[in-house]
Amino acid sequence: MSHLKTKSGRNIVIDDVFKALSDATRRSLLETLGKREFFCSVDGQTVDGICVQDLSSLLQVPQSTISRHLTILRQAGLVDHQQKGVWHYYFCNHDTIHLVELWLKTLRESSEKETTMEGDKEGRIEGERL
Repeated sequence: MSHLKTKSGRNIVIDDVFKALSDATRRSLLETLGKREFFCSVDGQTVDGICVQDLSSLLQVPQSTISRHLTILRQAGLVDHQQKGVWHYYFCNHDTIHLVELWLKTLRESSEKETTMEGDKEGRIEGERL
């Protein structure tokens, strides 16, 4: 099982990230949170994020379903939140998304090297036959 560590020191489990991304509603939530920055005003203070009620309205999904999916996204490290009073404001965790992108890039580059090496081997074998 692969683990990544964010700048803040949090361990991210790759399997948890991909399990979280395997659900269409969770992907929609993540896409919505990632499309733009949401700012709300709470008691005169600007808060980064969007609340469950607003996400429910945007996605036309019940609040209980949104909350359940946000919990899974938070556990995977893809979403974070801040609390102001009784309200929780959710936002994308860009550090985790960046780490996963780097992990995938490393995987792709490793795969490309293997493909190149296999091609080199095949070329040598064919050359030896001639």
